[in-house]
Amino acid sequence: MYSLNKKDWEKIYMFILKTGQIINYEKYPYLFLKEIEKIIPYYAANFFLFDEKENPVCDPICINIKKDTVNMYEKYYYKLDTIRAKAFNQPDPIRSTDLLNYNQWVNTEYFTDFISPNNFYFSCGIDIIYRNQLLGAVSLFREKTDKNFSLKDLLVLEFISNQAANQLFKLSAINKLNKTAQRKKEQLIALSEKRYNLTARESEVLNLLISGKNNREIAAELYISINTVKKHLSHIYMKTNVDNRTELTSAVFKCEKYIF
Repeated sequence: MYSLNKKDWEKIYMFILKTGQIINYEKYPYLFLKEIEKIIPYYAANFFLFDEKENPVCDPICINIKKDTVNMYEKYYYKLDTIRAKAFNQPDPIRSTDLLNYNQWVNTEYFTDFISPNNFYFSCGIDIIYRNQLLGAVSLFREKTDKNFSLKDLLVLEFISNQAANQLFKLSAINKLNKTAQRKKEQLIALSEKRYNLTARESEVLNLLISGKNNREIAAELYISINTVKKHLSHIYMKTNVDNRTELTSAVFKCEKYIF
């Protein structure tokens, strides 16, 4: 059984420290892959995010893998991927050499037409699972001229996957709350626009205002002057019959009762 030395643990600690500071759910996969490369060098890599039904949340984040390659895989080659069939949604890290007989595999269509042209000779990966829920899947690849992934690499993946699961679950929950809040805000703006007969530009100003932007920030985002922002706000105040931002925000949220 391979054991980690002091230097290994220092690298793992830095990985946990840096990835633990990530606050953006959709950026987490890319930053994860960039940090893991410092511990487990690779030629190429990908990271899939999954929802509660094990469907991909978005396109995979890829390092040194072309978009055309991903499209080819998703349209056809995933059906021939015996590694995926054997390792998907499994809690333990695994290497391709532990799953396949390479003497036979190198003669398959999947290898000759997809793996070999893309130099994905060796692979290893792990699924990130939190309380039996699949949150993500990480795959790392090396060329034939590289060394195979080691037992040490698998041990590192296994250890950091627990930390990654906690972080990714937290970010996923926050992301869902943010999306729910964003949808609600969009509905409120649409209802306010209709109820108070706001123009499209006034709705844009209102949206930024209830997002917490000040006049200077609104002007910068809409590429207009601060005086123009003030004019729009004056028109909005008049239409909604309020005198200040606090009253305006209250008027907007009164439309909440019309959201079904």
